[in-house]
Amino acid sequence: MGNKSTKTVVIVSKDGLSSKLNLSKTNLEETGSPTSSVTVPVEIDSLSNDQSTRDFPVHAWDGKKMYSDLISEGLQQLGKETKDVLMLYESPSSNSKDTSFQNTQVFNIHDYPPTSPYVKMVLAPCRYSVMNGTSYSSYLSDSCPAGLMDHWKDTIPNFQAPSFTSKIEDYSKVYAYLPLENLDVDRHVINPHIHYHLAGKGALCLMTDRTTKLLTNTKDQRPCVAKVTHAMGSKGIFIIENDEDEQEFYDFLEESGNPNYVITEFVSIQRNVACHFFIHPSGDITWIGSNENVLLPNGSWSTDSTIIMSDQEHLKDIQLPFVQDVARYARKNGFWGFCGCDVLFDANGKGYLVDVNPRVTGTSPALMIAKLLEDEYGFGFGLFRRTSSCAYHGSQDALFREVKEYNEGNIGNSRVVLHSVYEKCEDSTAVNLGVYGNSLEECERVLDHLAPKPIAPVASVPMIT
Repeated sequence: MGNKSTKTVVIVSKDGLSSKLNLSKTNLEETGSPTSSVTVPVEIDSLSNDQSTRDFPVHAWDGKKMYSDLISEGLQQLGKETKDVLMLYESPSSNSKDTSFQNTQVFNIHDYPPTSPYVKMVLAPCRYSVMNGTSYSSYLSDSCPAGLMDHWKDTIPNFQAPSFTSKIEDYSKVYAYLPLENLDVDRHVINPHIHYHLAGKGALCLMTDRTTKLLTNTKDQRPCVAKVTHAMGSKGIFIIENDEDEQEFYDFLEESGNPNYVITEFVSIQRNVACHFFIHPSGDITWIGSNENVLLPNGSWSTDSTIIMSDQEHLKDIQLPFVQDVARYARKNGFWGFCGCDVLFDANGKGYLVDVNPRVTGTSPALMIAKLLEDEYGFGFGLFRRTSSCAYHGSQDALFREVKEYNEGNIGNSRVVLHSVYEKCEDSTAVNLGVYGNSLEECERVLDHLAPKPIAPVASVPMIT
């Protein structure tokens, strides 16, 4: 394995990392907080090793191989069975029983407070299934919303219609969005212990030095940031500037079941960029694309994903060093598959890797659709909205009719794609949608009309690390 080096990670002591990662707990010590911390020494290959320092080849997504196709290709590279595989995009919950899958023991997924069941069981799986492809079926516990498949066929160039199933056969292997406790280890396409480790924020400093410094407590350096290690949707992130903030954080931990967390330095940033890619078993990378959450005039950060096609090469260049670090660490630990990285940049242009999502990521379908529409119509812009607080003020049928009318009247100028829908009641339809076209202003106008933001401001997570 070459030379070894030791790194230290500080996490709370609720649950150790898997023994399969050769990690061990030592030096249990009190930090003055309601929970104790654990220092976990980890042996990793030295970066002086040629194998571990090489950059992996990066290839642009070809617009043809969809999610299930890439998984099938990866299994072929490994010489593994490619039949009877199921793509499962529903996230398990550790804080709600109103979902198809619940993790309570080993792979805790902190989604507190839990989102509405339809978000996990319909909106998210459909959002990803739009780019699933035809190699494998997509799991959907409910039925696909009426009219959605026809809408996809009408709006997405060269669309490959997915098939759905609501049953996981005993013989099926599952490519899971996140590890599922009710499936045996050998039923997962990706080793669930490795998968869970990479999904934790405590692993970031093992992947790269290009991240924020870990702290041992919330008192010595303020402001600082406390983050639940396996949080979902920006939940469980607290900026701690004083004792009141600290108490609020610890109250949250107690209320939500005392999840694992890390504490990092606070860094003020000016740019929030995310990239989305696929790591092949060979180490090659298929680059799907990048998006930004932009800083608004009022000083808050937009929750919409902004896609500018002319910026794609530049965004790839500035994020690629972080991605190469992640890919090297992932492959050394046996992980391959879909991944996303969030990189924040300060006023001096210094970047910090603050999140790694080893799964199909929320905006990646929008980026793939943006490429297909650019190839077909030359569209250079896109805005994607999936905030659960935004909904169409009308029925699902009315939404489909209005979108169809808009698209027919704006051929060659802009297009609305409904990634997923769920009619909550006759006057409100939850929706994940993208608007693509020749003008970012037009995309925003249409987006705000179809899925308006609430009148009361929604608190957004400050884009800091």
